[in-house]
Amino acid sequence: MTPLVKDIPMLIPITLFLLMTCCTPLRNKGTQSGGSPPVITYSFASKEVSHGDNWRIYVEANDPDGDMRYFAYTIGTSGRGRRVDYVHIKKGDRAEMLGYLRVFTSSPGDPQAEWAHLTLTLYIQDRGGKVSNTLTFPVALSRGVKQSSPPPPFDIEGLKRLGQIWVELPRTPTGAP
Repeated sequence: MTPLVKDIPMLIPITLFLLMTCCTPLRNKGTQSGGSPPVITYSFASKEVSHGDNWRIYVEANDPDGDMRYFAYTIGTSGRGRRVDYVHIKKGDRAEMLGYLRVFTSSPGDPQAEWAHLTLTLYIQDRGGKVSNTLTFPVALSRGVKQSSPPPPFDIEGLKRLGQIWVELPRTPTGAP
């Protein structure tokens, strides 16, 4: 008997094992992406904020599949293009959440125009690629204004911070009016 023919009985179980493990679809061991998109059920954001203050975008959302993945957002400022950025959603918040996104604006000492208008557009995408309803929040930045207080259910003490967003405001060139 040749050495190859002698090893065939041992090769059959190995071949079957490799076929079963490598050629079958991988199973998702975590939450499986279903057919339901996330839903932002309630939101609030002040329409004015002072330069240097943290603007808060309050969000209540849920996903029956429990697979919310990230916030996708764009921020538009006067004269600047928009680009999509993301804030990862923590594992404990993927089925339902109540909290706020903290948006950092420039500090009062920056050489910038006295005011600026921003528009933040926000939605949630889940692991299956489905997206929630899209929200748009306009805000005017100026000196000395106070943000509006949030309504219920966002007016509770110790509300959870869901993530952070950084805003780079265009700077006024030195010597510009």
